[in-house]
Amino acid sequence: MLPDEILSEILSPALKVPDDLFSDTSHVSPFATYAPSTSAYLLVCKDWLRVSTPLLYSVVVLRSKAQANALEKVFRKNPEFGAFVRKLRVEGGYGSAMHTILQATPNLTHLVLSLAIWSSDTTTGLCKGLPT
Repeated sequence: MLPDEILSEILSPALKVPDDLFSDTSHVSPFATYAPSTSAYLLVCKDWLRVSTPLLYSVVVLRSKAQANALEKVFRKNPEFGAFVRKLRVEGGYGSAMHTILQATPNLTHLVLSLAIWSSDTTTGLCKGLPT
């Protein structure tokens, strides 16, 4: 069994989102292409789950309303997970879920907002949560 610090050093590169991709403002999102989910690392064993969870939530990229709703549910059920989020990239409006997400992330240091929002999308939660 490896100490958590060593395990974290091993898993960090696999779960890291590069800064240049996170802040990319290209017309086509760098996250628009399919890639296997990094959340699979959490399923290996309980030690990996414990160490990987904060690493996985440190940078969050939301690309759909379904993802925003799922993250909102996670934060309602496990409010401590919101404290792990340091960077948040939001590529849409995503309704009222955004208010809960922004409230649940007190340690947020970087926020990237896409202004390419579909007309069917609502930004009410985003606008309400930004002052937090």
